Amino acid sequence: MLKINNLKIEGIGPIKNLELNFNNQFNIICGQNGIGKTTILDCLAQSFGNFNTSLKKMANVTAGRWDINISINGTPTSKTFSLNNFRPDQNSRSTSGFLSNSNEVIVFKTHRDIQYQQLASLTTEPLKDNFAFAGETLYGSHPSNIKNWFVRKHLWSAHPDSLNDEQIKNINLAKECFSLLNNNISFSRVDPDTHDIMLNTPNGEIFFEYLSSGYKSCMAVLLGLIKEVEFRYKEPSIFIKDFDGIVFIDEIDLHLHPEWQAKIYEAIKEILPNAQVFTSTHSPHLIQVAEAKEIIPLILDEDNNVIPNTIVNDIYGCQGWSVEEILTDIMGMTETRTSTYLNAIENFNKAIDIENLEKATASFEILDAMLHPENSLKKILKIQLAGIS
Repeated sequence: MLKINNLKIEGIGPIKNLELNFNNQFNIICGQNGIGKTTILDCLAQSFGNFNTSLKKMANVTAGRWDINISINGTPTSKTFSLNNFRPDQNSRSTSGFLSNSNEVIVFKTHRDIQYQQLASLTTEPLKDNFAFAGETLYGSHPSNIKNWFVRKHLWSAHPDSLNDEQIKNINLAKECFSLLNNNISFSRVDPDTHDIMLNTPNGEIFFEYLSSGYKSCMAVLLGLIKEVEFRYKEPSIFIKDFDGIVFIDEIDLHLHPEWQAKIYEAIKEILPNAQVFTSTHSPHLIQVAEAKEIIPLILDEDNNVIPNTIVNDIYGCQGWSVEEILTDIMGMTETRTSTYLNAIENFNKAIDIENLEKATASFEILDAMLHPENSLKKILKIQLAGIS
């Protein structure tokens, strides 16, 4: 069992000084663009790498550093990493990470597009060592071998005693993953002539690669998790739900419809009940459904330092917040409405103040056409207009 307890960053990326404690299950790092979400994920993931790193120190410091405290089978241990890198071509550090535990760490970066791949033949699963897994903490797991793995395991599952119990449970769960976001989509078959994965939809069978980019991005993570666990645990094999390592997912909401942004969160929690998950997000819909202990909101203070945002409720998180409130108070948007709307409402209010019926009516007609048909503000504006007519 592998868990991360604590991280302290000094002078790396946009972060001057930040210390974070983590939940043993889900950790959702959020905040405005450029605040350091990916920097935090990279510090955590690359703590299990070798000597290579993509991280850079801040421009105005001599060196950057991060301290990490982890637990290995319940025993805490710590490590400090110093960093002098600043130039683009500098990519090494003097201290190796927790290399012997790199097989317990799975990383997904933002390259999660799945292109059509014709499988003329099926290849065996790659043999990887800890140095290979350490490299993936830097570059992430690539979805290019998902199709080969899925087809191979599906075909062998038809032969008695070819797969063990854990592998059979993994491929069966992989088939179920196609329906986790949309019940109208399900696994159909593997074409015996082309090795293509075929899916059932309300409009008939389609190729797996014909799914939307958002759906495939989700499958790259869900199927990728099962595939990566099988690559890492061969003797003995383990069922994905028994995996108790660490998973990193940069921008979990990438390419996703708002409804699916919450569903991918729920799907990952379903198939990884024992793992510790770290992710970054720009999705207010994901923040709305997350538990309070899972949200790590960041904000800039008056001195431009990255600090934890204490506005989130300790018990309910943001489950009663509107999307607009999350966008402004968590994601750092200064204004969620358009300048056209703001000008119209400003002109209306000025006309009401000076009781200019003609100008107020003109502004009201713009707002009446612009606002949602059920917006209660329309009634308020009508009452104000009637007051000066």
